[in-house]
Amino acid sequence: MAAPSAANRSADARPTPPPAPVITATLLSSRMRFLPKCVCSADHATSPRSVECQLRYLHSRLHRSGSRVWAMDGPAPIADFVPVLSNWRAARSTETLQRDFSDPDFDDSDWLPIEVPSHWQTQPGFEDFDGTLLYRADLRVPALQAGQRRWLRFDGLCYTGDVFLDGAYVGQTEGYFTHHRFDVTDLTSRSGTYTLAVEVGAPRETPGERKRAITGWFTEAPGTPPTWNPAGIWQPVSIVDTGAVAIRHFRATCVAADERRAEIALRAVLFADDTADIELVTEVAGTSDVSTHRVSAGENQVEWHVSVPLPELWWPHERGEQPMYPLSVQARIPNGTISDRKYRRIGFRTTSMRDFILRINGERVFARGINVGPIELDLASASVDAMRDEILAIREAGFNFIRVRSHVNRVEFYDLCDDLGMMVWQDFPLIGAYVRGITDRAEAQAREMVDFLSHHPSIVVWGGHYRPHTDEPRTTSAPDLRRQQMPSWNRSILDRAVSGTMRGDDPSRRTVAHSEVAPHIPQLRGSDLGQFFGWFDRPASELAEYAAALPRFVRFVSDMGSQALPEHIEKDLDALLDVAGAEVEALHAVIPASDYAEASNWVKSTRHHQADVLKTSIETLRALKYRPVGGFCAGLWRGVGPGLSRALIDHDGTPRPALDAAKTALQPVLPILYPPEPTLHAHHLATIALHICNDRDEDLELTVTATITDQRGTSIKQWQGLADADAVSYLGDIEVRGGRIGQSATVELLAEGSDGRWTNRYVISAT
Repeated sequence: MAAPSAANRSADARPTPPPAPVITATLLSSRMRFLPKCVCSADHATSPRSVECQLRYLHSRLHRSGSRVWAMDGPAPIADFVPVLSNWRAARSTETLQRDFSDPDFDDSDWLPIEVPSHWQTQPGFEDFDGTLLYRADLRVPALQAGQRRWLRFDGLCYTGDVFLDGAYVGQTEGYFTHHRFDVTDLTSRSGTYTLAVEVGAPRETPGERKRAITGWFTEAPGTPPTWNPAGIWQPVSIVDTGAVAIRHFRATCVAADERRAEIALRAVLFADDTADIELVTEVAGTSDVSTHRVSAGENQVEWHVSVPLPELWWPHERGEQPMYPLSVQARIPNGTISDRKYRRIGFRTTSMRDFILRINGERVFARGINVGPIELDLASASVDAMRDEILAIREAGFNFIRVRSHVNRVEFYDLCDDLGMMVWQDFPLIGAYVRGITDRAEAQAREMVDFLSHHPSIVVWGGHYRPHTDEPRTTSAPDLRRQQMPSWNRSILDRAVSGTMRGDDPSRRTVAHSEVAPHIPQLRGSDLGQFFGWFDRPASELAEYAAALPRFVRFVSDMGSQALPEHIEKDLDALLDVAGAEVEALHAVIPASDYAEASNWVKSTRHHQADVLKTSIETLRALKYRPVGGFCAGLWRGVGPGLSRALIDHDGTPRPALDAAKTALQPVLPILYPPEPTLHAHHLATIALHICNDRDEDLELTVTATITDQRGTSIKQWQGLADADAVSYLGDIEVRGGRIGQSATVELLAEGSDGRWTNRYVISAT
């Protein structure tokens, strides 16, 4: 970027930015660990164009590091930077403080210091506070140059905020994940220090009443302590300087892709000072597109498409590579000045879902999924390294699919899913029943979510409202059909509005309007459903029978399994049961504490029961692959706090036995008995079907050996042949003879091929 000429420079003007080589060194040193892959040229590692694209991407993210960033191209005066928001202070709101706190001359010397970004309950003096908190900070900015506009941006504030600058009201925010941008040009045109004041409110919902705040699992993920409130300015606050035309909202979505061509649909909401002709310059994957548009004063919505020839396609990690392309859009005014710009990373692929069977780039993919909540209660301070480790661990356990359950995560989470080839079902944060006045707000936040995330190829499904019909906890293994037949405002009106917004803004992905809604009159379509056999009122062995009777109810099982307690009891047991989502009555009904003299043995029993139930459930659903099951999500990956939950890993990182059970059941090639918990009567001969489940995209020549140890002794049976790609193949039957009641027989299975061996084991008790 060229420095302003001496004629245009004044004492109040922005200082000359450092030369390009210095910028490059600063950018690389501050974020080098998290550089994404670049595929903009054949030589990714050394191409100067590749490095430039990486820097542009980092430029769009660097506001998180607190460093100032000058524009990297185009004539003056455009620059994005994070201001020095120093000396943040906070105080609990009172009527007097609310009236006076925004005044720049207000004396806040007795206020407590607070970090931003953060959740205020992680800060000294506010650990147990609920209600409204007042923030103040010093904002130092340089003078604006002619033709510039200045915007104050909040990347995340939970939950509502009223913003003031030097006593003037700037605007209001609502929604914990949405970005808000306020025009502060007239208020900060001169260089100097200004007082930023923000009133943040995040009151708790009243139990038993319909909700008002759209927060989902951000505030009530399983294991969340009853005292936790993630309120506060939890994402960065920044200043963005633009020219006379600013890009206020931006969306980029891959709507078609094959080996010959990819098509990107782009949408921008432009704010202009006056009527003007502008050029939108789009650069991606070696393609440059220039389109001209006339804009009027105020907001203007512009949509256009860009075609990219011969793209490399993005695939889930089991099917191929994950190339990501830097994308930039510049708004240029007639004199050639770049007035504003946006950067994204995008991957090219198509996705579809019919009868809950996914297709990526036209190929079927069976979804072996896990539900994921916020990686930590303190999501604001979660490190990118921790996120990467978590996603890698999920992938290495055998999952290929993540459901971001009822919340929107940090942006880095989705970047990592793109790079690691994990498919994502992204939920909108609605859980349970809401008041009737939220429809407009919910639609606006749904549109923000699509704008925020639609460029990520890893996201293959949008999800709407979880359990819209009730806030009451689940009490049966299978869904209760009778309660869902009548229409309700949440399911029939709110969900239709929210899903219609997401579907209209992004028709390239399947939108599932709601979850946990059984087929109901008149269409009988239904949605994904949780099936909790082995918990509540029915054993895990009955899931296979249920699936045969009601196949539509298991097309996509979005939750399953039993709950268990953490291994390390750091507090009394009552506290571990008093957390969000704990199903205490079911726990005592299935595994009564009164049966155990020692609490530690009771805890251990809950953990082993969880493992047995999860293995049976996963194997049952994998045996029904595509007939009719399109996929599943198994419980919860990690608990956000100590407590009773379906997590496979305790909040402190301790793996539960259920994790090992899942790893066995998720092997890409798996020999399985069906049903996985067969009935074996005492002194009778049982005939059990043996199948091989092959999730690979190639046929495999296998030898499968079954070793049966029962009342008769040990016998071996063996099969050789071809296991079809991406299919379940029936091999034959085995016979097991039951002994006396309670006596166990074992079946050990081994599948061997040229590039691997896969095992499974069953212990079957006679009844």
